[in-house]
Amino acid sequence: MASKPRLRSAGLLSVAIAAMLGLAGGVVGGERFGSYRDARTAESAQPPAWRGPSFDPRRYADAAVEAVVRSACASPAPFVVLDSFSFGRPANLDDDLGDPSDDADAHISHGDVVAAIAALGHGAVTTYQIDPVFNAFTLARDIAALARDVASGKVARPAAVVTSIVLPVHLDDVNRALPAEKAVSAADLRARRGDVMAALVGDGDPRNPYRIVRDALETLARFDVPVFAASGNTGPDGLVNVLALNDGVYAVGALDSAGRQTAYTSAPEMTAIWAPGQFVLSETTGGLSLTGGRDVAFAGATAPGRKALIASLVGRDPAALVRRVPASLAGPDPAGPGYRQRALRRYLEPGLYRTVDLLAAYGYEMSSANVARSLEQGPYMHYPSDAIFRLDAQGRLAFDPQGDGSEGQLMAYDATSFATPNVCPAPQRVAQRAAPR
Repeated sequence: MASKPRLRSAGLLSVAIAAMLGLAGGVVGGERFGSYRDARTAESAQPPAWRGPSFDPRRYADAAVEAVVRSACASPAPFVVLDSFSFGRPANLDDDLGDPSDDADAHISHGDVVAAIAALGHGAVTTYQIDPVFNAFTLARDIAALARDVASGKVARPAAVVTSIVLPVHLDDVNRALPAEKAVSAADLRARRGDVMAALVGDGDPRNPYRIVRDALETLARFDVPVFAASGNTGPDGLVNVLALNDGVYAVGALDSAGRQTAYTSAPEMTAIWAPGQFVLSETTGGLSLTGGRDVAFAGATAPGRKALIASLVGRDPAALVRRVPASLAGPDPAGPGYRQRALRRYLEPGLYRTVDLLAAYGYEMSSANVARSLEQGPYMHYPSDAIFRLDAQGRLAFDPQGDGSEGQLMAYDATSFATPNVCPAPQRVAQRAAPR
């Protein structure tokens, strides 16, 4: 009898851990996190008000998904943000990572922003640190640790787990391990996600990270803890976030500023929730804001280095500044964007580049929606900050991701990573601070 086709875990794991990130509005995100529970007022601790129809098909796959989101957002229990942070005190660490005001130029990382957005929408947030140098094996270990901590009560049962981390697998690789008559198409991926997950864990190896992830997510589901996970930012392509193949996990895609589904959202057929994914970090009185100064997201934080970089380029003629990408870095990298980005540090000089040239150097296909959204933001991009610049009426460089000409804009975020913590439709407005010492 012919043997049953099996997936080779190592082969699938080599598919692009780099695809976990993608571009965050021209900003290539790293990963890190902190604690955001301390500055909430009594008013902000109350559940958000719910408005609108009982089911909004523009934002939810079905009414059952909306009910899950409503229940989680109305709960007084915190959201646990699973990521990697630069400051605060994660629930699974004994020591503070730091405070955003400790350094003259605060290093606010990807996870810090995710947690701050979650706190704006839900109020109560607990952060849970993963290994900042992560791969499928370390991510599986950390998700399993969170599940054990929730099951044991070490971490109080949260209203939901929020993670912007993507564990990618390509549908083509899955189908190569399945009989031809059982191939899974993108159209029926959501309905057959169990078949895909079964193929991923079909080698029977207890060390298979997909199996470890599946078992951990089953534990969270038994405790009625939904998981909101980023769909990913590599669309249109065949990459799928393995987390979203499991019951109790809801993939979140990004809406653009006009409320349209973004083309860069990976596996839209698997996406259960759509939320706005665009934010701009800017200066405000008392710190840095993600809401145009209406709220302080990072109290006491400053970014004079970033501000000075932007000021050094705004108003200048790009023709006098633009650099050329070495020919050896032109064109996509077969190993994927993440691998190429690590090599750039050795070969690419800091400075201003044409956006399209820098993205090609990063290893992105020109057909990628990542490239399209970055080009929409502006024709010039700085390396290594990834700040994208438009041109003003005189053809000079301008940095205005909000599009309103306001001063103090520092960084643009645009990704499913930032839509995922933004699932609560009536955002709370709360100041975020690092945990007290």
